[in-house]
Amino acid sequence: MKRQLTTLALLAGLTVPAGAEEGKPKEQPQRPPITKKTADDLPKAALRFNGMIVGRLVKKDVEKGTFVINVDAVPRVWRNSKAESPKSLIGKNITVDGVFGKWLDVLLLMKDGETLECEARHDGGNGLTFPGELLRKVAPFKPGDYPVLPEEFRGFAGAVAGKVVVKNTDLMEIIIQVDRVLETWKKNAAKKPEVIVGKRVMLGGFWQRKETYHGLKAGDRIEVGLQHIGRQSDHLSVTEFVRKAETKPGSGNTPGTASGGGFPADMRGFNGMLAGKLVSKDVEKGTFVINVDAVPRVWRNSKARNPKSIVGRNVEVDGVSGKWLDVLLLVRKGETLECESRHDGGDRLTFPGELLRKIAPVKPGDYPELPEEFRGFQGTLVGKIAKKDSETMELTMLARSIKETSEKNRARKAESIVGKPVMVIGFWRSKDAYHALKEGDTIECVLQHIQPRSDHLTVGQFRKVNAERD
Repeated sequence: MKRQLTTLALLAGLTVPAGAEEGKPKEQPQRPPITKKTADDLPKAALRFNGMIVGRLVKKDVEKGTFVINVDAVPRVWRNSKAESPKSLIGKNITVDGVFGKWLDVLLLMKDGETLECEARHDGGNGLTFPGELLRKVAPFKPGDYPVLPEEFRGFAGAVAGKVVVKNTDLMEIIIQVDRVLETWKKNAAKKPEVIVGKRVMLGGFWQRKETYHGLKAGDRIEVGLQHIGRQSDHLSVTEFVRKAETKPGSGNTPGTASGGGFPADMRGFNGMLAGKLVSKDVEKGTFVINVDAVPRVWRNSKARNPKSIVGRNVEVDGVSGKWLDVLLLVRKGETLECESRHDGGDRLTFPGELLRKIAPVKPGDYPELPEEFRGFQGTLVGKIAKKDSETMELTMLARSIKETSEKNRARKAESIVGKPVMVIGFWRSKDAYHALKEGDTIECVLQHIQPRSDHLTVGQFRKVNAERD
């Protein structure tokens, strides 16, 4: 019977309420009948509105492509909306015109009193216009289906953890019940972020994370990076990451995260490259755990105080998708991976989709460390190419001499690098010249040590020179 009801609902274009599949049907609150059939004037506070509205159909004219809706909710307000108070539409009979094409079929099948959801905007006049994006029949309105954000939470930017309560595949949205606020970011403007704990919130913005979104289901616990972009709207946008959380709140670290005391505090805000042995993987979830052998590169925007605090620990990396899943599938436990990763919150790292590859086991000297006296170097260095990696367009060179230092040089003792290996990146700006180089060549490079916590230097100009001796 339950399957038959669900099928009938789908055929009718009706969104099945979240609780319908979990057991007894929930009682629907009685809505007062619509007695007024004429349209109201558009409230002045709703002028230049742009967003989504939900309400009961009052009347329609399919030939003209218009309808009147008694508005129950304004669940989403787009960023470019200029309305002073979008919720002034609630309770009003509002005319919507501009319905055309396939959307006329949706309008034709709807009956007066049934509930619809549609995008609408004010282009002038005394009503709204349908821009042609979404018009659909939905379940009768219940306040819990369209959660309202607390005022103290508006402007939030940060990460939260919670349980997926409702998943709306038509709009690629979900509603979660928040368990905790994991962190707030610099751009956070919420006065009291913790007020959202225990409440429901609607999340959108999954279009660039479709594979992750389609892997979610009601009941999953997730961690997600969010931003409340439209201050008048009740929805938040996923801007940084979304991942399944393996444990319930308060149960400690998730399996496979950093061992020996949890995720290092000095690693928070990391952005760069890691190399280490594969401990475990879950290709379906797009996650893996590595035991870190080295931190070969730290990007300029990394905020980690001590990236090497992760060396020797197990760390979980999520967010693997697309072609990179094929790489993960073929790597066996104990083999070595090199991957880009960043810390977006929580006790794990996220793969941003740039580089994931199997490499040879890490040996001492594969990722040479810079002498402390050389950090901050800017100038020209002459050296011999010891190792060339054409895939990442990097090379390791044995420093022979410092030709000159620039005015911006901050190295306390630039000559401390002479006789030592140094890793150089940034050759993608001159690909042809780079590919012409080979191991054993002597080159002269203008170099800059940009990130003080990384052991790599970035190349500017470079040229091959004749060595006086090998």
